[in-house]
Amino acid sequence: MQSLISLTFDDGLRCQFEKAVPVLDRYGIRATFFLIANRDPTQESHTDEWWKIDWSEDDIANLKTLIDNGYEIGSHSLTHPVPTIQANALAEACESKELIEGWLGTRVTSFCYPYYHSPADLVDAVKNAGYEQARGGIRASGYAIGGDQFFDRFNVGCHQISANDKVSELVLPGCWRVLTFHAIGSKEDGWAPITEEQFETLMAELARYRDDGALEILPFKSAVARLQ
Repeated sequence: MQSLISLTFDDGLRCQFEKAVPVLDRYGIRATFFLIANRDPTQESHTDEWWKIDWSEDDIANLKTLIDNGYEIGSHSLTHPVPTIQANALAEACESKELIEGWLGTRVTSFCYPYYHSPADLVDAVKNAGYEQARGGIRASGYAIGGDQFFDRFNVGCHQISANDKVSELVLPGCWRVLTFHAIGSKEDGWAPITEEQFETLMAELARYRDDGALEILPFKSAVARLQ
């Protein structure tokens, strides 16, 4: 039975757009980018070297092009630190959605819980804000396609990609898996980095599975719609 994979990228790190998108385009793979909705140039003050998009005019234009080309843009909160989100859950969910929709002129239906942390009050805030699905914590196995397995679209588990992952172990027959990436490059680019060469290898192998008919690759929201 054919497998299903969704690729998601957290934090809106510049390395993702500079290093990952050209590879994705080369292999005809589309993914979901979960973006932090503030204009800070780096991800939180203690990681000054982790450059992210700051919603400049050029950033907005580039993101609109990605949307036109089939990529999905989702929200990854307004500020990102867990204590801030816990204190202002509804504002974090609502304001990030409103800002991204205003900048990009498109609906944002997917949310990603920062640090894979999805307490009940934040899940409720995401639902009340009008999102249709959300990605949550790390899950070792996939979701059966067409099976009777419980599937919570507001807390979808994922697999955090590491340098040791092999596509043959990531693709599970008859299952949907969400694969999550952070930095593409080095530790100076962001958290949990994999090299450009490792990313290229993963995408080439995923494309081979797809071209052989064993795998379909869809953005996060499209895969949720397929399984619901």
